[in-house]
Amino acid sequence: MVRRSALTAAALTLLALSLVPGRAQAAQGISLAWNHCLSEGTGVQNKTFACDTNIGSNTMVGTFQLNTNMNQMIGAEIVLQLASAGASLPAWWDLYNAGTCRPTALSVNSLADPGDVSCPDWSSGQMFVGIGAYCRSTGTCVDHPSNANTVRIKLVEAVAQQFATTLIGGQEYFVFNLVIQNTNTVGTGACAGCTTPVCIVLNSIDVVAAGNVEHRKLTTASSPGGNYVTWQGGAGTNCPAATPTRNSTWGSVKSLYR
Repeated sequence: MVRRSALTAAALTLLALSLVPGRAQAAQGISLAWNHCLSEGTGVQNKTFACDTNIGSNTMVGTFQLNTNMNQMIGAEIVLQLASAGASLPAWWDLYNAGTCRPTALSVNSLADPGDVSCPDWSSGQMFVGIGAYCRSTGTCVDHPSNANTVRIKLVEAVAQQFATTLIGGQEYFVFNLVIQNTNTVGTGACAGCTTPVCIVLNSIDVVAAGNVEHRKLTTASSPGGNYVTWQGGAGTNCPAATPTRNSTWGSVKSLYR
């Protein structure tokens, strides 16, 4: 009887522990918000801009979390998809590539906001992050979007081998700031389309371990609706359904930097 009682007590203890929410069993996924990381509570899903100045910028903050620990993360491949209302992409959103209306208006950085305490930088300030491609349907990207009003944005980031990091399951981590400048909005050289609604979806973050021994491709939101943002309300974009996920590989993005 003593042995059976001990086993029963142990079973009840394990059951009780399994019912207690813990970080290691938290939801795995990705998040996107304007201004701050989503879990901070100060980020917003929609950005409204009066389109009356060339000064200032608008920042999207991307984050992710795993449901279990991961050893030696060394980098990530990130894919976002953008869709504008209307049949074609407005000139104001024709960014980054040479010869476009606003070729210097898009940038990415790894400067985590020190005030966002819920989503620390996974690399502790050691990562390099860059734009691999801003692919339009009329561009030269191999896997360009199929619609004239859509764009695929590819980012890649990595740290040196000695800075590989062990991640904790259930912890949300900062992964990038994607910044859109307000240049060429008004006045001489202004690009039309700033007032056009846009939907931007964080499609995937492929988290990669050192030596490529493990990678986890995250494609679902950490919380319902948390993996996309809108511009000017997003009306007419069918957001987020207008921006379907496209598969790509870590190797394909790394090749952009060779």
